[in-house]
Amino acid sequence: MGTERQTYRYKKEDSIMGNLRDEYSLTPEEYYKVYSFYVTYSMCGSQSAKKRSFLSYGWEQESIRSTPLGMALSSVLNLNRNSAFIFTDRDDLSEQFAVQELTDGKLENVDYERAVIGKTSEGNNYLKLFYRIRDGFAHGKFHLRLSSSGEKMVIIQDDDRYNVTARIVLKLSTVLGFIKVTDKNSII
Repeated sequence: MGTERQTYRYKKEDSIMGNLRDEYSLTPEEYYKVYSFYVTYSMCGSQSAKKRSFLSYGWEQESIRSTPLGMALSSVLNLNRNSAFIFTDRDDLSEQFAVQELTDGKLENVDYERAVIGKTSEGNNYLKLFYRIRDGFAHGKFHLRLSSSGEKMVIIQDDDRYNVTARIVLKLSTVLGFIKVTDKNSII
């Protein structure tokens, strides 16, 4: 955990979650898929004793770069050279939060996908994103909101008492899409 510590400080009342309320609910099937894939069977680090890998889901390799697995994940959301997704090892994330309109205070704009992902022990951006999605769902630090066009969005903040390590806005279809393309063996 020591190598993952961020120093971006915030006050709990200044969270992007503010006093938001969910604007829709996950169906029982969506809830099961999200919690099974991202939380119970998390493939990230040592987050779950029931950890699964890409191999478990039917892929012939764990590598993402220039592989069918990488192309499948990119078909859901291409993280390569995507300026709306910042992956950083910097300690102070305030500059990146400002660039992505994810600064302290109640999040107003949920119309497009974006994220600032701080340090994790993962080696590629998809697993870094999955790591932070897992933390948000596992610790209840997410809200289900509707964009101005009615698109179902998921807002996640990963933090401890004083340090923010990620802020994420994703379409629910993206969160579920990663599960669908990853789970070639249909085990979820």
